[in-house]
Amino acid sequence: MERYDPAVVEPRRQAVWAAERAFETPQGAEASDDRPRSYVLEMLPYPSGELHMGHVTNYTMGDVVSHYRRRNGFRVLHPMGYDAFGLNAENAAIRTGEHPAEVTRRNIATIRSQMHRMGWSIDWSRELATSDPRYYRWTQWIFLRLLERGLAYKREALVNWCPQDQTVLANEQVIDGRCERCGSEVGKRNLSQWFFRITDYADRLLDDMATLESWPERVLTMQRNWIGR
Repeated sequence: MERYDPAVVEPRRQAVWAAERAFETPQGAEASDDRPRSYVLEMLPYPSGELHMGHVTNYTMGDVVSHYRRRNGFRVLHPMGYDAFGLNAENAAIRTGEHPAEVTRRNIATIRSQMHRMGWSIDWSRELATSDPRYYRWTQWIFLRLLERGLAYKREALVNWCPQDQTVLANEQVIDGRCERCGSEVGKRNLSQWFFRITDYADRLLDDMATLESWPERVLTMQRNWIGR
């Protein structure tokens, strides 16, 4: 039996997929068909380094879902992007002593190359980075609309603070009183910060959760407890 050599076989097949634009999902008139539609989106990776096995597990699972739905008659949109605007990129730049934009661009190129080698069925025509002005102009626009309607406001609140990374940490990022990334002892600090008045929508969120038929009950319970009335 001929031995399977991924270094030979996989690039050859991937070149065919790219040439035929096999995983692109067209818009407009090209996309006017009556197939059911499916949007598969995993978390966007931080471009603060290279991919690790956790990323491989996550995006392989999403790729399996994408292929399964295509083979069951769905028109699938499976895009990719990079969570590039914030502390992870800044910390990466601090480690290297370079400008955050340069570090981010280089890391995105590395991650993109690794994803191509994995052969995931991603629509690369839909690639984005949250540090791109063409993207974050819309997040800024949304924030201004929230501010105009009184749904964004500023006040002081107590936060978890890592003195080494110089950043706020979520409760889940503090393990036994220490930062999960650098191991420094975490303290409390009162900081002025922005909040969204999602409590105005608590009842609507809870009521509409009844329509989420495919969500596991344990996840729905966690969401209900988090939202409250």
